[in-house]
Amino acid sequence: MLEEDHTVILGWSTRVPAIVKELVIANESRKRTAVVIVADTEKSEMEETLRGQIDDFKTTRIVCRRGDPWLPRNLDLANVKGARSIIVVEEGNDASTVKVLLAIRAAQHGDPSPAHVVAEVLASETARSLRSLMGENLVTVSSDDVVAELTAQACRQRGLSTVFHELLDFDGDELYFAPFPELIGRTFAEAQLSFEKCAVIGKMDSAGAVLLNPPMGSTLAAGDQLIAIAEDDSLFVVTPISATPRLLPIRAATRDETPRRIVIVGWSNLGPRVIAELDEFMDSRTTIELLLDPSKLDVEAVRSAVTARNVRVEVSELAAGPELVAAHAARISFNEVIVLGYRDALDSNEADATTLLTLLAFRQIRQSEDVGPVRMVAELLDQRHAPLAEASGADDFIVSDELTSLMLAQLSERRELDQVFVDLFDRGGSSIELREAAQYGAQEASTFADVVATASKQGHSAFGFRRASSGEVVVNPAKSAPLTLHMDDEVLVLAPGIDAVLAG
Repeated sequence: MLEEDHTVILGWSTRVPAIVKELVIANESRKRTAVVIVADTEKSEMEETLRGQIDDFKTTRIVCRRGDPWLPRNLDLANVKGARSIIVVEEGNDASTVKVLLAIRAAQHGDPSPAHVVAEVLASETARSLRSLMGENLVTVSSDDVVAELTAQACRQRGLSTVFHELLDFDGDELYFAPFPELIGRTFAEAQLSFEKCAVIGKMDSAGAVLLNPPMGSTLAAGDQLIAIAEDDSLFVVTPISATPRLLPIRAATRDETPRRIVIVGWSNLGPRVIAELDEFMDSRTTIELLLDPSKLDVEAVRSAVTARNVRVEVSELAAGPELVAAHAARISFNEVIVLGYRDALDSNEADATTLLTLLAFRQIRQSEDVGPVRMVAELLDQRHAPLAEASGADDFIVSDELTSLMLAQLSERRELDQVFVDLFDRGGSSIELREAAQYGAQEASTFADVVATASKQGHSAFGFRRASSGEVVVNPAKSAPLTLHMDDEVLVLAPGIDAVLAG
């Protein structure tokens, strides 16, 4: 008997167990569902790997089948026509992904309501061609672009990695869409204060266009859906807050005019994208120094490939152990260190081992009074090494496999989220920021509703905060619960992106 209303995963990679784990959580509210995996990998190997990484499959049945995922007979066995969604994982190059997607297109021919497809694609040119061919039915994800963006974001602001992880996984708070006819004609600012346990951050119109952090005075029309962060869809209901919020006295942000130095240790094809992301948000007062091991790559090739418009980039060769690399970096004052895995030169275990040792060496360096506080951001290739990164002292760490897996799983459940992610990762879109509490008078707030109302007056959507004393990041706090924040704490907001700010 073929499965129905299920998720099909075509292909196999280290990302699949994490994808399945997220789908299991997403499926908990369904009584019976299935995930069917088709890949040119031994069935027993896939099953053993999944059992080793997922403790409980809950209400989800896992079906593994061996076979080339681009052959029509294997797609028929997976019943792609009866699937709710299809995920295509990248297996080393885009050629195999293209074949699988073309096979899906042929299998879905004539289907009036085909399952939507989420595919991991390496090259942006290939992604554009595939979307043109398959239309709105296809959503593409570039792992390198996602990791580069989040690495740069984490480097800019401590705590942002935690926020993105919270929004991307199915455990805890996540993003929901829902219509609220009773709010038609109300302003977006009023809608934000109509939910006690949800943080409203955007809306989708009747044509399916998503707008994050819209003008606060814009009104909700028939067919609009609100986009909110909530713990569960059952909590995404209109529940007016218990007290009228206060508008708090605000103070302009403190402008930091001091020079900034960022050290990047390690390299891969991810490196140029990380520098490009940093270059967008920083100016000529920022210097980025690359510390590269010539035994693992061609340093001259890197030097000629790296370009920047705003920041200054310096390239240094250093064939030495982690402790000497850290000592070399500390010869000049610096603010952040980004550790990238040598994933083009080493396998994932070796690359992550080098990264973890480098983190440990920098942790010892930053304890020196001469160096002072240094933010450490690390890319890990294997998500299982994340607890070791925490022990090594990373403030924010980026796990490439995990982040891509989370995004693929989320998009398989709701393709409209693609517009949300595109907006958040685009220079001209909305930006998630952690800003000084005083910008929203948060140190004088009695409840989080006070902060939301005050941020709204500035055209920002407040949806959480970070406590400086502990580093704790709270997403979607209850609006009426008592709140005490201090001057050195930060408010988590959705604000206009850098292009919108410059245009204004």
